[in-house]
Amino acid sequence: MYRILTPVDFSEGSAKACHYALQLAAGVPGAKLLLLHCFQDYLADAAPASAANLNHSEELADRVLHRNETEALEQLEVLYEKLKREARGMGSSLHIDRTFTHGLPEEEIPEQAERFRPALVIMNTKGESSFGRVVFGTVSTKVIDEARVPVLTVPNQYDGAIPGRILYATDFGKTDVADIDRIRQLFGHLQPMIYCVHISNDPEEDREKLLVLQQNLQHGAPENDIRYALLEGDDVAEALQDFARSENIDLLALTTQGRGTFDSLFNPSLAKKMVLHAPLPVLVFQGKE
Repeated sequence: MYRILTPVDFSEGSAKACHYALQLAAGVPGAKLLLLHCFQDYLADAAPASAANLNHSEELADRVLHRNETEALEQLEVLYEKLKREARGMGSSLHIDRTFTHGLPEEEIPEQAERFRPALVIMNTKGESSFGRVVFGTVSTKVIDEARVPVLTVPNQYDGAIPGRILYATDFGKTDVADIDRIRQLFGHLQPMIYCVHISNDPEEDREKLLVLQQNLQHGAPENDIRYALLEGDDVAEALQDFARSENIDLLALTTQGRGTFDSLFNPSLAKKMVLHAPLPVLVFQGKE
C-alpha cells in the first residue's frame, strides 16, 4: 500500500511539504497520508509531574503548557480538515489521518515510521537561505540517519511541481538498481524521466561502469525512462545543481551507504549541504550496510 508520513510544525514550509505529499499521493488508488505533529514545549521540563502543592509560578507554567498543547491539537485538526477538502476538490479518494505525539521530532518521526510503515517520509527543510538550527532543518538529517524508509525533503523556497524529471546521483554503489526500481515504484504513476548521473574523475573508466549499470537496468524493466550522463567538476554539489538547472530537474535522489553514513560521493558534510541547502526537493535512500 502507498503510504506517506508527513511531519508538521504548522509553519508555512511544513504546509508546503503537506501540499507536496497530497499532490504526490492523490493519484494513487488506496493511498494513505498520515500527518504527524510532535509536541515539544520547553516548559514541560520545568513543570512538576504532580499538580499537588504547586506554587504560583508553577501553576502559571502548567496552564501555559496546557494551553500550548490545546492550540497545537486544534492546529493539527484544522490542517487535517483543510487537506481533506483539498483532496476531495482534486477528486481523490486519498485517506488522510493525523496523530499527535509528545517528544523530540528527531526521535518520534523514526518511531512513527516504524509503526506506520510508509513508503516515504516527506518533510520540510528551511533550504539554502537559512544556516541556523531550526525544526526540520538539522532534524531532517537526523531523521535520514535513523529512519529505515526513504526521506524526501522539500525546501521552503521550492515552488515547483511534483517530480516529472528526477536526477539520480550514482557512485556506482551496490544499491543503484534497487534504488532506481524504488524510484519507479514511488513515482511511476507520474511517468517521470530519470537521469542517472555520475560526477567523474576518470571518464574512461567511469564510462565503462555506467555502461554496466545501464545493462543491469535493462533486465526486467523498459529503459526508455532513463537517460545517462557523466559530469566533470571538482565541486560535486555545484555540478549536480548546474545539471539540475540545465535539465529542469524537479527532484534530486541519492543513496547513503548505511545508516548514519553517506557513501563516497556524498560525504556527511556534502550530503547535509544538499539536504539543507539545495533549492529543490531531495530524496535520500538509506543504503544497506
